Amino acid sequence: MKFAVCLLMFFIVLCSTPSPARATLLAMNAVHEQRDLQRWQPREDGIVSLNGPWEFYWNRLLGPDDFTDGSPRDAFTVSIPAQWNSYTIGEQTLSNEGYATYRMIFALSGEAAAQPLGIYFNNVASAYRFWINGELMNGNGTVGTDVTSMIPRSYPKLYFFVPRAGDNEIVVQVSNFAQRTGGIWESVDMGDADQVATLYRNRVMIWTFIAGSLLLMAVFSVFLYLFRKKELAALWFGLICLAICIRSSLLGESFAYVLFPGLSWEWGVKLEYISEIVTILGVAAFVNKQYPQDAIPRVFPVFGAALAGFGAFVLLTPAKVYTQYMVPYILLLLLPVFLYVMFAYIRAALRGRTGSRTNIIGFLGFFASVIHEILYYTGFVSFGGLLYFGLLFFLITQLLNLSLMFTRAVTRSESLSIELNQVIESQEETIRQRTSSLQQLNRKLEEGNRELGRIENVRSTLLAEAYHDLSTPITAIKGFSKAMMTAVIPEEEAPVYAKRIYERSVLLEKLIDSVVELIQLKTGEIRFEFAVVPLLPFLRQLSHRYEAEASDRRIALRWEEPVLPLPPSGEITVSMDPFRFERVFANLVSNAVKYTPADGVIRIWMEFRPNAGTDDGCVVIHVTDSGIGIPESELMHIFKRRYRSPGIQQAKSGSGLGLAICTEIIARHRGEIGVSSKIGEGSDFFITLPANVRDAESGNARMAEGGEYGREHSVD
Repeated sequence: MKFAVCLLMFFIVLCSTPSPARATLLAMNAVHEQRDLQRWQPREDGIVSLNGPWEFYWNRLLGPDDFTDGSPRDAFTVSIPAQWNSYTIGEQTLSNEGYATYRMIFALSGEAAAQPLGIYFNNVASAYRFWINGELMNGNGTVGTDVTSMIPRSYPKLYFFVPRAGDNEIVVQVSNFAQRTGGIWESVDMGDADQVATLYRNRVMIWTFIAGSLLLMAVFSVFLYLFRKKELAALWFGLICLAICIRSSLLGESFAYVLFPGLSWEWGVKLEYISEIVTILGVAAFVNKQYPQDAIPRVFPVFGAALAGFGAFVLLTPAKVYTQYMVPYILLLLLPVFLYVMFAYIRAALRGRTGSRTNIIGFLGFFASVIHEILYYTGFVSFGGLLYFGLLFFLITQLLNLSLMFTRAVTRSESLSIELNQVIESQEETIRQRTSSLQQLNRKLEEGNRELGRIENVRSTLLAEAYHDLSTPITAIKGFSKAMMTAVIPEEEAPVYAKRIYERSVLLEKLIDSVVELIQLKTGEIRFEFAVVPLLPFLRQLSHRYEAEASDRRIALRWEEPVLPLPPSGEITVSMDPFRFERVFANLVSNAVKYTPADGVIRIWMEFRPNAGTDDGCVVIHVTDSGIGIPESELMHIFKRRYRSPGIQQAKSGSGLGLAICTEIIARHRGEIGVSSKIGEGSDFFITLPANVRDAESGNARMAEGGEYGREHSVD
């Protein structure tokens, strides 16, 4: 009880007394000040925070044109991040409602200005627009001088610009009439364009990972409840995970606003508060169901009614109103619920309930992250976002709890086994019957386990193949789409990027087909229909068939008739699947056409290497082009999956799986595929297959004309 009272007093003092670190005095800018970054090297020194000095103009919206004759006289010097109510002009503390202009001059060296830079705006409350060196870079929301003329919009955004050597100017207009927080209250970071883009991408990945993990846990918990309706604790646990998932998508990098552009800032903040209310309610209900003997059932309806009332208040009032009640909300709703949960866990631990100590450790970590989040949102600490890691820590302790329960179940099973052996010793007939039943059951379990292992192995392989091969085009499509939605790409360039999205979609379709085909080849799901094929007529027919594809590119495709040491009636035959072999042939010809310039030549020719003293041997089929060639260092890699030559631009149009598929098909023919090449002189792809010499048959005329193997197919 003393602990609860002390904690309550701490919260009251924390939420009512401002920290000395928050009181930031403004100084009149009598002399022009600027940030000297001439020694800063973006790529070597990393990202810098533009924390000051900033010129500050309260209740004035100024643009770059207003500074052509120098800074106005009423400028003040401030640093960021800070809320407006932490600034004091004279003896008067500013309000978080209003509008203002920030301006910074920073100097760069010629070397630093020779490369594009990125600037990363975190949350700015609650609308802003800015210029860099006089160029408008848009911003977020609509800046206005009153509540009717501004549109709030607050989430992190990334911008790129080309700096200039010497002085660079940033002018930022900010307005807030929508919530209790106002101004640039989180950092503004600048650095090399690639480094800032990587920072943004990593943050998005972290928040996506957190939201995805919570969503998976929510789905798992719901299914657990559906399979066992008595587990109401699992249902409440899933509701907690879902609510935190929604909240995490609205905070951090706020990717919910990107996924749902129609989501307004007002409703986003409402969802943020409602999800937190649902989380608190779910935690209380979860503990009640987890330890019903140690909880106080009559307390939960009180919490439920109070939280529902505050939720209705949030839904019916604008953010400007209900965000002002953060302190009462923390003291009267959030804190009592967490104290109640801690009370239930401590009571369960004192009574020796299973897993209660583990729950206390996990909940203390979660509670510490909640305290830190409160300190962050009340301005006492400079960074936040630990709430979700605290929740994940709590969930991990739940998994440890399950492991403990499993261990105890195994121990109990061992003791029961000993008792069973004692019973078996006294009843021999029962022993034989039960032993026989157990052996049969054990065999079934082993068979089932092996089958499950095989299924799991196939599933893991398929998932890994699909994810690795499909993630790149999907990421490109998402990146272009996001850039268009967030207005990073100007409207006049939108058709170009729309075309790129379409091209990536076509590539994705080809890639899916290629991945499926390659997996089927590897797992043996594709059946080959082998037939003894006279090779010369077949190759001659294939060469003529693909002449049109080469001539469209002004490339000559020539079949060179070989001179072979064969008897007059002898012919070379190969056991092959003609359709699959044509798949390989078409791929090699297509690649040769792709990398051969106009007026080039592609030669199709063959050589026979007989074995000494026998009628068999091997044939080597060549597809030789006069194209750009392949570097010698890359020859050993081009038949690998997903490999593309980094120095060849045309390689980006394919899936990167064509030669890997060709390798699998030729391997099923007991053959090999290889290549020799020189830069600027062309490449020679060759296929080696086992062959036989036999007497020619009249029935092969149909093969010479194409026969049943002349059907169309796609080429990677």
